[in-house]
Amino acid sequence: MKYLLGVDGGSSKTHALLADGSGRVLGFGKSGSANHQSYGLQSALSQLALAGRQAFEGAGISPEQVELGHFCLAGADLPEDFAMLQEAVEALHLASKVIIKNDTLAALRAGLSRSWGVVVICGTGFNAAGRSMDGREIVLPGLGLISGDWGGGGELSQEVIRAVMRAWDGRGRPTRLTDLVLSTLELPSEQALLSKLYHDKIDHRQLLDLVKLLFEAAAAGDEVARELIVRMGTEVGVTANALLKRLSLERTDAEVVLGGSVFKGKGDLLIDSASQVIHQVAPRAQIVRPRFEPAVGALLLALESAGLPVTPQRLARLSSSLPEALVARDYGIGERG
Repeated sequence: MKYLLGVDGGSSKTHALLADGSGRVLGFGKSGSANHQSYGLQSALSQLALAGRQAFEGAGISPEQVELGHFCLAGADLPEDFAMLQEAVEALHLASKVIIKNDTLAALRAGLSRSWGVVVICGTGFNAAGRSMDGREIVLPGLGLISGDWGGGGELSQEVIRAVMRAWDGRGRPTRLTDLVLSTLELPSEQALLSKLYHDKIDHRQLLDLVKLLFEAAAAGDEVARELIVRMGTEVGVTANALLKRLSLERTDAEVVLGGSVFKGKGDLLIDSASQVIHQVAPRAQIVRPRFEPAVGALLLALESAGLPVTPQRLARLSSSLPEALVARDYGIGERG
């Protein structure tokens, strides 16, 4: 019996799934960030090992029995990252054969009904990837400003602050975001907000949570918030189109998977804006939300890499044996076909 390991090592969490060749999930593990760029290589490896051990313990098998491990990792961006991570992950001895991919490819595979298509991730950061019909893969570097990126929760939270401050000093229009931000952070004024930010006294997670307020304000009709969401949707669409064209998929019914926490925001404006831009270039493209969390995509890639096609029977067996935490929940935005 073949045993396979699929690991999604993201910037916020790590999930590991262990399955047999039939697709039945036998073990699940979870731990913290596996992004070596954020926390260092040793910290990332310790999280991968922890999630892997939990999966092995749940399945009651040893790493020596695992034929292949597919590790989709945040921070696997440049050739030097892959070289370092390949050697380091192999040294963990979690599988006889180790394949390293960028974590966007796990999200892509988790959302596809077939093996080819495009994904745009809008979470804390922003990234995108795609696979052509003949298996060619493109993953954007996803290194922020230096690789031409804009968007994701980090950027949007900064834009929310910028909008509040520009409304305060008269350079920008009044916005509902002012009251929402001050109330959420329990601050009496924009001056108090500025002082807290200047002295770095607002937690990073609190700032990321301001993105939810952006969608609340937009749903209430705030034009400043709506314009910012449309800008984000436009960037999603432009990015998807670039990959569709590079992969020769713009004339197909390619699935464009939209993944990440920002897409959980209230209302339809973000996806509607992205869809409008995408369909100008790829009118047959299908805009979809992932059915599963990315770790499931990593496991599907492991099955395929081991020569085990993802048949309807395997997918059904996998779905029925998945931990509930790995089935994608309601994002507050309806799925689009």
